[in-house]
Amino acid sequence: MPGPKTHDIFYKELKEKLSEETISSFPNYGKFNIFAQGHDFLIYHNFYKIWNSRRLNQNIADSSLLQESQFAEFVYNYLKAAKNNGAIEDEQVRLFIGPGYAMHHILDAYTHPQIIYYAGDHTRNPNNQTWMHGIVENLIDIYLMEHKEKKNPNTYPVHKDFLLRNVTLSSQLVNVLDTSLQETYGIVDGGQCFFEAINQVSMYMKIFKYDPTGIKRAIFDFADPALKGTSSFSYHRNSEEALQFLNLTHEEWTNPMDDQIISTDSLLDLYDKALEDGGQMVDKLEKICLSSGLNRDDIYDIIPNISSIHGLESGKKLELKYTRKNK
Repeated sequence: MPGPKTHDIFYKELKEKLSEETISSFPNYGKFNIFAQGHDFLIYHNFYKIWNSRRLNQNIADSSLLQESQFAEFVYNYLKAAKNNGAIEDEQVRLFIGPGYAMHHILDAYTHPQIIYYAGDHTRNPNNQTWMHGIVENLIDIYLMEHKEKKNPNTYPVHKDFLLRNVTLSSQLVNVLDTSLQETYGIVDGGQCFFEAINQVSMYMKIFKYDPTGIKRAIFDFADPALKGTSSFSYHRNSEEALQFLNLTHEEWTNPMDDQIISTDSLLDLYDKALEDGGQMVDKLEKICLSSGLNRDDIYDIIPNISSIHGLESGKKLELKYTRKNK
C-alpha cells in the first residue's frame, strides 16, 4: 500500500479526471478525502489498543484478505447491497466505493509492484532489522507532499488533513459495508470497524507521522531494531531520500512475482496511469450507480479483478521472487 498521504493526494487529484456529469453527482466530493484510505482502514482500526494484539492481528489479516482476493466481486456485492436497500442514492455510499475504496485499490495495484521491487516485501520479515518497504512508502508520502502540495512534511500538521469537518457519516454506509463485507469475505460487523477507523486515522497521523521537532524520529529509529518497522513512521525526513526508489531515470525493473512483466515506468508514471484509468473507472461506476440496473459482468468489465499487492489476478497466491536486490 502506498502511504496515507499518497492516497489522500491521489483522491484530491482524481477529481480533475472525472467527467462533469460525475462531478455534478458528487457535490461533497472534497469533504470525504478520508475515504481514500480504502481497505487500510482495517489496519488503523483501534491501532492504539496494543493490549488487544489478537484483535489487531485479525484486523491485519482481514485487510490482507481485501487486498489479495475478490476485489471486483466485493465492488459488485457492495453496489448490489446499496441498490437493494435504496442506499445507492446516498452520495457518501457512492463516494466511498468509487473515488475511495476502488481507487485506493487501483493505485496500490498499479504502484505496489514497483515499490516491492525497489524496497522489498510489504510484510515485515522478523529476520530483518529494518522494514524498508514501510520506510520507502513513508518517503514517497513526504516527496509527494513536498512536490505536489508544496507542504513542508517536517512541520506541517498532517493529521488535520484527515479530520472529518462538519459532516456526519451515513448509517447507510455502515449497513452496506456490513452486508457486502460479510457476503464477500465473511467479515462480521465490518461496517462498524470502518466507521470507527474513519474517526481514528487523524489520531494515528498525529501520534506517528506529525513530528515537528524530530524527536519522534529519533525515538522510532532507536526502537526500530527491536520493533522492526518504527522507522517508517515519522514524516520528519528529507524528501530527497525518496529519489533512489522512484526510478525517475526509467531503468528497467521486473514485476516481483513475474519476470515476464518488465517496465521502465517511474513511480510517478504509474501514479499518473492510475489517475487516468481510475477516472474512467469512476465515471463508469457512477453511471451504473445512477442507473436502474446492476449486472455483475458490467462491474467486472469496469473493475480489473486484480490484487493490490502485485497487480496480477486477484486471489492468486504468488511468491515474491524478483527485487532489485536479488535480480
